[in-house]
Amino acid sequence: MSKIDEAKEILNALQVPAKQQNGMCCCVLLAMADLLEDTAWANATNGWIRIHDMIAFSNNNYGTTYAENSRETFRKQAMHHFRNAAFICNRF
Repeated sequence: MSKIDEAKEILNALQVPAKQQNGMCCCVLLAMADLLEDTAWANATNGWIRIHDMIAFSNNNYGTTYAENSRETFRKQAMHHFRNAAFICNRF
């Protein structure tokens, strides 16, 4: 099973709405945890990461082709919902 599939299972288990169980949201979760395909979940991190870095991480490690101008899509489709579910918080 791929890390994307595992991330989707985790989001499903957390009862995230189906729209937020898509590939982009899975990549956001993996980028925030700094998990590559061969990295164990036990080695997940919790460091600060910008949306730009999430896009680059996804493109470099998971074969996606998200453009820089998709930052707002990341915010609306993933970050906003993850924040509302208290999976992430804003840093001030």
